[in-house]
Amino acid sequence: MNQETQILLNALKSVLNGVDPEAESLPRIIGLAKKHSVLNLLAPTLLRCNDEKLRRRITAFYAEYLSQQESLKAAAEELFAELEKRNIPYMPLKGYYMKQLYPDPLMRSSCDLDVLFPPEHTKEVKKIMRDLGYTLFISNDHHMCHTRENVTVEMHYILSETPVPGYYDDIFARLRHIDGCLYGFTDEDFYIFHIVHIWHHFRAGGTGIRSVMDIYVFRTQKTDLDETYLAREFDKLHLAVFEEKLRKLAFFWFGEGDGADTEELSEFIFRSGVYGTTQHAAVAGTAKMGKTKYFFTRVFPKTEDMKKAYPVLEKCILLLPFCYMARILTALFRRPQRLKSNAASLLGADSEKVQKMKKLFDDLGI
Repeated sequence: MNQETQILLNALKSVLNGVDPEAESLPRIIGLAKKHSVLNLLAPTLLRCNDEKLRRRITAFYAEYLSQQESLKAAAEELFAELEKRNIPYMPLKGYYMKQLYPDPLMRSSCDLDVLFPPEHTKEVKKIMRDLGYTLFISNDHHMCHTRENVTVEMHYILSETPVPGYYDDIFARLRHIDGCLYGFTDEDFYIFHIVHIWHHFRAGGTGIRSVMDIYVFRTQKTDLDETYLAREFDKLHLAVFEEKLRKLAFFWFGEGDGADTEELSEFIFRSGVYGTTQHAAVAGTAKMGKTKYFFTRVFPKTEDMKKAYPVLEKCILLLPFCYMARILTALFRRPQRLKSNAASLLGADSEKVQKMKKLFDDLGI
């Protein structure tokens, strides 16, 4: 762990425990904090610094952050009202609820609003989003992404990939009915989904400090969880070791826990940033399936994934080759920098990095 990372973790630990962090060293870690989407926790302290140029910079960041969080809150209220009006069951996911567990909701950043709804209502939801002024910019096998000004809303027809296929089938039958059309997880199932979601990002390219901080906040706020149920479900999902090591790391970073045997996991997370990196994704993909197979799965996704991105395939599967071609041309002409980055990452996935990644995954039981 380098000095900047240690400064950041110490500062976050102080804020979470209601103590002002040491302000003098904070300017050194602004970039790192922003990379992990935790700069908002340090902004109030940085706004009191003597450097006027730095204060202006942080003021601009924090004003934009507060505006975006307020926009997300208003968008959620507006969307939920429309879903209620049309009698469509829904469940807000992830950050929407996690924010409420922090000492102040503004301490937990959210870049978008995630909402689960039954897939049979997809056409209605698409119309709602259009009517509310959103633009659809991504549609895949598990969600539709919409944008409007500074708000991104992800409408999920299914929950993300899990280690055990089908684990979240018929999910609404397993949820708590809260009020009206609103549903929710139990505390135990919320935590399980959080770990599953981290696993999903972890295998796809990495996850950042914020995800580990969420574990610490959740486990310190929710002290009466059914540990027998959690142990059984994590065993079922093959995530018992993964959850245990992440929890151990969370209490080492932000509490008073022991950090033995967490060094490699820490370094992976430090390098990842909030949603991982293309370098980690390429190495992880190569570690799982080999470089050639990983390349072809990136260029030619599964048919089911293509159907979500290109709905016309539901009516005529014979158009699949043309949709693959459209996907490739879109990448070449509309996203050349992303394509270049992905190619460089794949070329950089050498055997040493792949073996190191495999060892980390084996140690974590994933």
